[in-house]
Amino acid sequence: MIRFDGAAKRHPDGTLAVEGLDLTVPAGRTTVLVGPSGCGKTTILRMVNRMVEPTAGRVLLDGTDVAQLDAAKLRRGIGYVIQQAGLFPHRRVIDNVATVPYLLGWDRKRARTRASELLELVGLPPETARRYPFQLSGGQQQRVGVARALAADPPLLLMDEPFSAVDPVVRSGLQDELLRLQAELNKTVLFVTHDIEEAVRLGDQIVVLREHGRIAQVADPATLLAAPADEQVAAFLGRDRGLRGLALRPAEGIVLLAANTPLDGWTLAVDQEGRPTGWQRSAETIRQVAVFRPGLDTLRTALDSAVLSPARVAVAVDHAGRVIGLAPRAAVLDALDAAGPDTAAGITATGVADGR
Repeated sequence: MIRFDGAAKRHPDGTLAVEGLDLTVPAGRTTVLVGPSGCGKTTILRMVNRMVEPTAGRVLLDGTDVAQLDAAKLRRGIGYVIQQAGLFPHRRVIDNVATVPYLLGWDRKRARTRASELLELVGLPPETARRYPFQLSGGQQQRVGVARALAADPPLLLMDEPFSAVDPVVRSGLQDELLRLQAELNKTVLFVTHDIEEAVRLGDQIVVLREHGRIAQVADPATLLAAPADEQVAAFLGRDRGLRGLALRPAEGIVLLAANTPLDGWTLAVDQEGRPTGWQRSAETIRQVAVFRPGLDTLRTALDSAVLSPARVAVAVDHAGRVIGLAPRAAVLDALDAAGPDTAAGITATGVADGR
């Protein structure tokens, strides 16, 4: 557990970066710091590993003031992932991942074995180990950065906008990977982002910050979206916060129609294995089919699929991509009503439920 006890940072020129922060980061959970640029997110994060020394107050790690700990030893026990990965360009990937074990005195064989296991854990093929960072894509480099942070099995991970420098598709995949790893490893994660969508997707606890690191609200994602503390927080969350809340609701409760149900003249075409190939009506064919997976995806994905469909229905598929049923928008909204009134009200406010 991390506790900030009146932690503050004033630079030598008098600039106040963080003013008297009181915050608890619970063990085994992901806490996300989010707020406008310059609000002190990164400064707060770096106080934990003493890359920034507070000028007032304390930062406690499992009850111990980090100022009393040797800085180098402290950092070796904390995983740290930054934007652009920060890999050593002259070292092969396997030795980048093994950096902290080497510093801890592990022998070469043990360190490299651990590095190989972690590369597999973050979804990289074995041949990646022999490459240099410049031979990898941006997304692969970020995966290596996560593997390096996990190398010595630290209980705490600090992540400073680690996925902001990659394209949206890669970013989504890296977020999925982090969620999978966290479900398996249960680390204490302190994560910095400027993206509220990323915060809602990844965080168990979200801390919305104002200027100088002042806390505007601390809440779980559902509470934050349904009940912002004030108008400033609501404005930061955006006018579509009701839609964002859909990403917290599973799609498995949607009542499906049979795949061959006729819909305003549209028919869903499938291949021999039952996978969707397009929508057909008279002589018109639309090849793109938006789908969702009821056991894995959210109501937001299902609603998006229905909005994108010419027939105004979402196509539900199984893990192999085979069609298992159709979900008209009304069925998605019925599932939304069943999920809870707060989210349903948010959707109506954004104009989706009434057809706009």
